[in-house]
Amino acid sequence: MKDLFKIKPVLSFILLTFVITYTFWFLPVIFSIPKDLGFASFLIGCCGPLVAGYAITVINSDEKFQVKSKPIFFVVFIVSAIVLFLRIYFVDKGMEDANGRLPTINEISALGYIVSVIPLFILGAHASNATNKKLKENYLTSFIYKNNKLKWYLIGVFLFIVLSLLSYFIGSMASVNVTDFIIKPELISFIGFFSHILLWGGNEEFGWRGFLQKEMQKKYNPLITAVVIIILWRFWHLPLHYNGIYSTGGIIDLLPGFIWTIPLAFIFSWLYNKSSYSILAVILLHAMLNNVDEAFGSSKTILAASVWLFAVFCILNDKMWKKKSYHLVYEKK
Repeated sequence: MKDLFKIKPVLSFILLTFVITYTFWFLPVIFSIPKDLGFASFLIGCCGPLVAGYAITVINSDEKFQVKSKPIFFVVFIVSAIVLFLRIYFVDKGMEDANGRLPTINEISALGYIVSVIPLFILGAHASNATNKKLKENYLTSFIYKNNKLKWYLIGVFLFIVLSLLSYFIGSMASVNVTDFIIKPELISFIGFFSHILLWGGNEEFGWRGFLQKEMQKKYNPLITAVVIIILWRFWHLPLHYNGIYSTGGIIDLLPGFIWTIPLAFIFSWLYNKSSYSILAVILLHAMLNNVDEAFGSSKTILAASVWLFAVFCILNDKMWKKKSYHLVYEKK
């Protein structure tokens, strides 16, 4: 296994990611388990990409699995725990509940809380290694905030807000269907945003962008890399179309999503490359993507067209058809 990690890191990442995630996301399909444990298995499954990338990096560096920076670990762990509690609490207050699969406070047992803490520990330990200088090509370092990348963090936060509001106003002027609101400044929108940064959505980017895009761009251009990643990413979500988090229609429900997710592949790839490989920037982008429709109005038709147009801009702006001159940007200088 160790030799496979060194010789075939991309293949190793794909296999390990799918084994981890599918194991936990298919549990509620195979077995009848309580809602709280089903939710906990969902959270653990979300950690598949980050665990795979980190495990391969550690093993290829001949290092130990460890909590490197205790301050980072405790900050990430405690903040994640608070966000998790608030996310569950607000299910009773009308917050999106993943088709009824998210438990309320009263539906979580002591065991449910214990198991739900596992992904928080994984994320905290993962983030703590951003300071681990012994890891080869330590992509985790780009999770730490840097002033010179502020522009890219802001793009990560505001890109989909701007596109959504722009589509709303264009839709209103063109008499195209729009949402019945422009902005909903509600507390649950902030909770949702941080949930997707720390618990599901954004944390995937440690693996997909931080590890896999880095490795693939050693051999392929960003265009090919983005397409491969989005295909893998889409099928990685397949169990959620069986266990009810998204639907229960299986692969038939999965396939139409490619129309929306293909342009996202180029946008995410563009931001990661243009920000000098900032995981934090794409985490913010991913979290906002997952929450923008809850807080900001839009015209779905025009928004989809806008996303495609911006994806074309990203391809041209980054000249994605050209292979990057890769260098070990994560190595200690």
